[in-house]
Amino acid sequence: MPLIKLNGIDINYIDQGSGEPLLLIHNLTSNIDGFKKNIPELAKRYRVIAPDLRGHGYTTHCENYADASAFYTFDNIVEDITQLLAKLKVDKFLMFGQAYWGVSIASSLFNRFPDRVRGIVLAATSMIPCDPGEKPYEKLGEVGKKNFLRMHEQARSEGMMAVFNDRLSSGQFWSEKVRSSPEILKEFAEAHRLTSPVAFVQIPHFSHQRRAEVSAKLENAQLPLMLLLGEQDSHNAQSFREMRKDYSQTQVVILPDCGHYPTIENPHDFNHALLNFYAGAERGS
Repeated sequence: MPLIKLNGIDINYIDQGSGEPLLLIHNLTSNIDGFKKNIPELAKRYRVIAPDLRGHGYTTHCENYADASAFYTFDNIVEDITQLLAKLKVDKFLMFGQAYWGVSIASSLFNRFPDRVRGIVLAATSMIPCDPGEKPYEKLGEVGKKNFLRMHEQARSEGMMAVFNDRLSSGQFWSEKVRSSPEILKEFAEAHRLTSPVAFVQIPHFSHQRRAEVSAKLENAQLPLMLLLGEQDSHNAQSFREMRKDYSQTQVVILPDCGHYPTIENPHDFNHALLNFYAGAERGS
């Protein structure tokens, strides 16, 4: 996997396959290795491009809390990806975004380039806008909020492997399938090890204004968009309701035998769902 210096940082990325470009955007405490069971299948039909986001994997980490709020922003990450796509000579593309970071970045990228995006799949959540100073985990209820506050303190004082161990017991976003699979847990442990604790604590802000802009542009473009949810995830009804409110033409697919991480928990059905949806988006363009 090559490293390239763009936008003042080193970006680690994959560029595999040929055909229509397909951009994959991972979530917090993940990296492009989380797509290792997806990229080989997707690359049979598409040119798959996937970067490690700032603070994740082998892309540049900022480990200084004083600088973190200016470093870890969705606008900065959108610019990272914009420059990467330019370097790779990509104009129009399909896109996938996983959970809060991935969905927020994919939505922000579409907001910046609505005429370049040909189809979007969002997984595990709808857009989650917050008031200034509000954190997205505050919308998870008291248990979820307490879990994240505790994990943030652990990240600051003990590092990301303490967060990993905490999630084993709390199960925050981790289904029973995740917690009972040695293979998945080994992958998750490595992903946590390669995640900056500062990135984990410094959650970027996705505004109500950004959500409204994205919603208006989606309705105007009538873009093919699918919300992909794992049947064992904890907030599917809310995600479905909010995404349909944001965009009336949202298609919704529920995948069996998985929760918050369909790319890893059920890669077979995930890959087929993406391939079928993007094929339809291409036919309709």
